[in-house]
Amino acid sequence: MFTFQLPASKDGDSGPYAVQQYKLSDNEHFRLEVKDKGKDGKIPILVVKKSLDREKTGHVPLVLTALDGGRPPETGEINISINVLDVNDNVPVFSKEVYSVTLDENAVIGTTVIQVNATDLDEGPNGDVVYSFSKNNQNVMHLFDIFINTGEIVVKGPIDYEENDIFEIEIQASDKGLAPLTTEKSVIIKIVDVNDNAPEIEVTSFSSLIPEDSRPGTTVALISVNDLDSGLNGKVICSIGEDVPFALSSPI
Repeated sequence: MFTFQLPASKDGDSGPYAVQQYKLSDNEHFRLEVKDKGKDGKIPILVVKKSLDREKTGHVPLVLTALDGGRPPETGEINISINVLDVNDNVPVFSKEVYSVTLDENAVIGTTVIQVNATDLDEGPNGDVVYSFSKNNQNVMHLFDIFINTGEIVVKGPIDYEENDIFEIEIQASDKGLAPLTTEKSVIIKIVDVNDNAPEIEVTSFSSLIPEDSRPGTTVALISVNDLDSGLNGKVICSIGEDVPFALSSPI
């Protein structure tokens, strides 16, 4: 229980005509206790009855009234202004539930991938947010970087669709409080394939000598063709010159 001793009211009268009681204006956060100090009079004590939240109520105005024992009583008032100080009780909150973006492979180093954003309701250093990768992202630290003050994620290394077509990166937003509070969020980066691989031809079987009376349809060579790209970029069409006595056929 938090208590604050308030200044006692002074009254030139004595005995029953001196200050006999105090009253506090209606409010939801504080109540009043009065201690009788004998010759020193009655001392008002302000007691916190409900937790204060600076983000909801940063200032509480009160009025303390002193009443003597006269009939009717004489009164005196004093205005009390309570400013609620901030403590680091709010975690940073990201602006989106899901961060997802597409990125072309071979993106130039320094290309902005996405910018995350988080806010903190506290004030001062308790509300200042900085960004970082979580310690679980060691496998992507050589490919991506994040600006500590802006939350901007940029390309740092070569992005190859054929090596990895999707990345899930854990981002941390932390405040600058003495005991920092941290929130994590996943960022999904989907890599888009570009046509950066040439078809590879491999001859698996070849007859260098062919009889002149070979029948049409005789297999001369077995050829396999592969392209590491995906989709249409990886689809291969083969052809040979029209002035040769050979044709290409696909296996059934």
